[in-house]
Amino acid sequence: MTVPRLLRLALLLVVVVSLALASLAIATSTNSTTVPPDPSAKPPASGPSTPGQSTPGQSTQTPLTIGGTRGVGDPYFPDYGSGGYDAVKYAVDVDFDPNDGTLTGRTVITARATARLNSFYLDLALPASKVLVNDAVATFALEGFQDLRITPSAPVKAGREFIVTVEYAGTPGSLPQPGFDESPWRTGKDEWLVAGEPEASAWWYPANDHPSDPALLDVSIRVPRTYQAISVGRLVSRDTGDEAEFDTWRWQTSQPAPTYATFLAIGHYSIREGEADGRPSFYAVSEQIAQQDRERIFVALERTPTAIRELEAFAGPYPYTEIGGIVPAIDLWFAGLETATRPVYHRGALLDEEYSDELLVHELAHMWFGDHVTLQQWNDIFTNEAFASWAHWEVVARRGDRSTDAQLDRTYRATKRDQEFWRATMIDPGKEELFNTVYVRGPMTLAALDNVMGDAAFDTLIRSWAQQKSGPRSLEDFMATAQAHTTIDLGPFFQEWLSDPDAPARTKANGFS
Repeated sequence: MTVPRLLRLALLLVVVVSLALASLAIATSTNSTTVPPDPSAKPPASGPSTPGQSTPGQSTQTPLTIGGTRGVGDPYFPDYGSGGYDAVKYAVDVDFDPNDGTLTGRTVITARATARLNSFYLDLALPASKVLVNDAVATFALEGFQDLRITPSAPVKAGREFIVTVEYAGTPGSLPQPGFDESPWRTGKDEWLVAGEPEASAWWYPANDHPSDPALLDVSIRVPRTYQAISVGRLVSRDTGDEAEFDTWRWQTSQPAPTYATFLAIGHYSIREGEADGRPSFYAVSEQIAQQDRERIFVALERTPTAIRELEAFAGPYPYTEIGGIVPAIDLWFAGLETATRPVYHRGALLDEEYSDELLVHELAHMWFGDHVTLQQWNDIFTNEAFASWAHWEVVARRGDRSTDAQLDRTYRATKRDQEFWRATMIDPGKEELFNTVYVRGPMTLAALDNVMGDAAFDTLIRSWAQQKSGPRSLEDFMATAQAHTTIDLGPFFQEWLSDPDAPARTKANGFS
């Protein structure tokens, strides 16, 4: 994800002057003076109602019971996701009514139990009406805002694959959100979008909503024929052909992705489809955006294949089978979001000629760093945002512009005396700083690591990290992998750059030339 330039400027006023220019461009294009909220905010549990015995097929609120854990134990978001199983695939079938904003859904989840499950959780904020586990009716209870506890009629044995079917309906735009200033569900003029980080899927389908459990997605969206419904992956079909007044758009991923890296957009879009480097491309820009600006945005989006080739030069083969991008008219609190295969971009950000290239490269770098190699916990955000920010530095250097060493030097000089900036460490930035300092301290760290290890060892490290098997990795995993690629003791370096709450000394051992 890329936070808006305006927010980054407020937090890091002394960093590069170009940040201010990009911020001003976005603010002007959106006519918005709202400062974006803390994206890591999570609504607190509202607490159960009077305890009662839930019956098969009936939703009631009951106290937490023994079974699959409520949450995966993330230190920043303890109730995100569920323990006891790994999701394999989500088959999501939704029907959206633009007249009243109602979404009706049926999702079939294929999962594998990692422990015996007497009960388990899914994240779903919309009211559920029926749950089946292996085709048998299960009891279910909503706990807090979005934790749906499911108790199957018979325990699921460890190691077994099982199927969960959930039927649900509601109006995502009207969900109560204690503790939230912004919702991942965005409603505009005849346009709807659900996209966000660190969570968004609970507003439209049930899931193990934590990046440590990426899965495949197969989604079908039924809308009135005059609308387009867009998601991630490959467009399998856009009309089943059996309803005169409705279209059903079906999208399918061939590679797993974390749930926050999925999205749903409904509205009126100009669409350009094609193929680049053997991959199908799909770009969509809201028709509510002025035609002249739409053309400029399409020009920016269609640089995607070039950017991917530039990233492949050091990260290795692109990990997905489709490429694209989408730009809604709805005002977004982020500049870009790394939704798998098809990032969601802020219209003003892509119209900013001084910023659009950085944004495009950053979000596409996340296809490797964040969507393919995912977070183990949210405090591992360095392995997402540091890498994506550094990737743009590397692309700029390979184009023959500023070297990564020059960018390190310039950024370090601009921040070295800012004690507040360095206070947030990379090993544990804190929930409130999750999407802040890492965008600047992160790429500095990697550029410095390159200087310490040497180009050959560092290049091998980056490619091997990006090309490993899809799944979650921690910052500690990266540190161990880096150490395995060199005989130099990296312990003191990592202490200075990742753990200490102050600026590293300007020494050769810390990666300065």
